[in-house]
Amino acid sequence: MSHDETKTNRAGANRYEGGDLLVQSLLAHGVREVFSVSGGPLNSIYHACAAHGLPLRHTRHEAAACFMAEAVGRVTGTPGVAALTLGPGVTNGVTPALVSKMASTPLLIVGAQAKTASFDRGAGMSADHIPIMAPVTKWAARVLQTDRIPEYVQIAWRKMWAGSPGPVFLEIPVDILSARAEPQRIMAARPERPGFDHSQLGPLRTAVARAKRPIVLIGNDVRWDAPAQLLAVIERNGLPFSTMRLARGAVDEHHQLWAGPGYLPCNATLRKVLAEADLILLLGHSCEFDLDFGTGVARNATVVQCVMDAELLGRNRRADIGFTCAPSAFIDALAEMAFESVAREWVESVVHSWEREWKSQPGGTEGQGLHPAKAVDAIADAMPDGTVYVTSHGNVDFWADARLKIRRPDLYLRAGQAGALGAEIPYGIGAKFANPERPVVVFIGDGGVGYHITELDTAARYERPVIIVVLDDAKWGAIALPQRQAYGAEYEMELPRRDWAKVAQGLGCFGRIAETPGEIGKAVSEALASGKPALIQVPVASVLSPYMAYISK
Repeated sequence: MSHDETKTNRAGANRYEGGDLLVQSLLAHGVREVFSVSGGPLNSIYHACAAHGLPLRHTRHEAAACFMAEAVGRVTGTPGVAALTLGPGVTNGVTPALVSKMASTPLLIVGAQAKTASFDRGAGMSADHIPIMAPVTKWAARVLQTDRIPEYVQIAWRKMWAGSPGPVFLEIPVDILSARAEPQRIMAARPERPGFDHSQLGPLRTAVARAKRPIVLIGNDVRWDAPAQLLAVIERNGLPFSTMRLARGAVDEHHQLWAGPGYLPCNATLRKVLAEADLILLLGHSCEFDLDFGTGVARNATVVQCVMDAELLGRNRRADIGFTCAPSAFIDALAEMAFESVAREWVESVVHSWEREWKSQPGGTEGQGLHPAKAVDAIADAMPDGTVYVTSHGNVDFWADARLKIRRPDLYLRAGQAGALGAEIPYGIGAKFANPERPVVVFIGDGGVGYHITELDTAARYERPVIIVVLDDAKWGAIALPQRQAYGAEYEMELPRRDWAKVAQGLGCFGRIAETPGEIGKAVSEALASGKPALIQVPVASVLSPYMAYISK
């Protein structure tokens, strides 16, 4: 778009500013929308969004804006952007930035700042953002020249994607944003994936040929670099596989070789597998918390690790054969090799063990209400194919995580290693922004729902009919149940049952309470037919999940 065209399209304005350079830089990098909470210092960005056709989404809280932006990146693979006003606006983005950093997801947070002439003079709302944001991002910087805004966006993009992806923060003072500027020819940064080290082919080929009990752990990097031959390698060689958080659905989890989610706390089968396997192909991941830092891996097992970030190579558990490269390059090399010694009986025992474990989880209940697993199953049974599922980080939600089988990587979101409550509802709404035609279900507990339930108003304003399922056990179950086991009592853990369905109705949404699988199915049908954002509240029994039981030992 030329400068003259910009003037014509921009109602009530006749100047091209720093905000225009920023927005056109974002568009050049494929950004689809900007999430924000109204802030005066951001007005130049808001005007530029309208002028250049970049959708602007105003939320109820800056943390929610960041979570929605991160969700867009998780679902589409194109980083999301949040624009936050100065001071408390930026500091409200600290937790989402931490979540993004710990989960290795791309996110750009643009923060406003007071005029440069008022630096170090105590301007209203002003804060020293860079030292605050630096520890929770991969890179934090300030732009002090309007014409360098596109350059800084390019730097941010390269930093965001270097090695493992993560969040970056860019601060732009209000006078830099609103200053007159000249249009530029803006080029998008195109970060390169690391190449493949062919010197390790010999040891890899030998390990593959000898393996009798191999397991493939599909990790986070696969979300950003999907190997075209991954399924073929798995099927041709009959390899059991497990999927980590961001890689859920990288291979359809209904596959007969799936050995369950890659979280040892909720997968006893995988714990047994790692103790027995003689070859572990750790694809795009490291031995982090969900893999118990590698402590359960058999001592004589050969660990082959492929990661895009060299810093993660050998982290917590030494890699016998290591590659710093993109997963697709590694799988392309692996596709030329043959697994000649795989013990088929062992593979069958692995997949059958997980299937038995998965089917056995909905056992008896303690106290009143439906078993959480049965509630999850009822929701999943009522939803159409292609539904996006968002799970949380509380006890009832850990039931959901192990119950779901994900068909594609863009159909699942979870906050990751940060363990942050509050991300779930914004994640669901962000996923609905990313793909309005796709159904979205958020599983959340009665504790987590209190963080951002008002974002249902955001969903209603923008007509994004996400379905929130509140699994309500009337307490902080993830803490209360282990607390009772350890101390014989619970301390301020009760949450009186509130009518969250009426709260949803008050925010312009559909709301129902459902107590049985039949009522749940009916409520889902009504919610889908309503065309509105919806909340379905399900009273459930307070039953300790396998995940929480394991990590609370």
